[in-house]
Amino acid sequence: MNSSDRLDRIEAILAATAIQQQANTAAIDRLTDRVDRIAVQQQANTEAIGRLEVQTSANTAAIDRLTERVDSIAVQQQTSTELLDRLVDRVDRMVSAIGSHQEALRLISQQHNEWREQMRIIQTEIRDIWQYLNNQLRNRGNGGGQN
Repeated sequence: MNSSDRLDRIEAILAATAIQQQANTAAIDRLTDRVDRIAVQQQANTEAIGRLEVQTSANTAAIDRLTERVDSIAVQQQTSTELLDRLVDRVDRMVSAIGSHQEALRLISQQHNEWREQMRIIQTEIRDIWQYLNNQLRNRGNGGGQN
């Protein structure tokens, strides 16, 4: 192989190398663009993560407030239940007392009816005695001394 052939061969290798280098440079440029886009996306993701962390913190605080409210409602519910139980107890006692009073009123009414009947009997006896005495007085006034 002579030097001209060698030189041609070197030139061909250099030309191929230059083409490959251009291709590599274009690939590196594309990769650099891609890395830049990834970096931009990563920055956006980092900002989004920051916003999510802020939102998560706000949500946690809201959940804590809701939990406190639910706990407060549970305490109020317990208190209301206890008050309701006491009220039901009181109403039960009142119903029982009303029942006792009704029984007492029934007995008083029964006694009143018995007394009324006794008064009717007494009035009848008094009327009968009164008539008897009036008859006795009339008979004496008429001169009759008969009993």
